[in-house]
Amino acid sequence: MIKKRGAEGIKDVVGSFLKKLEGGAAKKGNAVVEAWQSVAGDSAKDHSQPVSFRRGKLVIVVENSVWLYKMTLEKRILLKKFNEKYEGRKKAEEIRFRVGVVEEQMF
Repeated sequence: MIKKRGAEGIKDVVGSFLKKLEGGAAKKGNAVVEAWQSVAGDSAKDHSQPVSFRRGKLVIVVENSVWLYKMTLEKRILLKKFNEKYEGRKKAEEIRFRVGVVEEQMF
């Protein structure tokens, strides 16, 4: 005899799947932020923050055009150091800098 899975069973399966998915994204996000802060250094980490890391492209928001210029000059070095520190499966192939609002760091 085959038991049919009811609505509660499907709800549990989907809920469990979503929790795993969200947890993985949070871990990746924390790892990216931690690696960037380590690489950026004391002064730059207060004026920049990673906002996206998809398909090998790391996007960093910087506070103003001065930081954009400085980071752009150091792009290759920052990319190499980031890949050394980041413990994720896929390494960054490119860093893109954008001027925007840098939120206050929690730690």
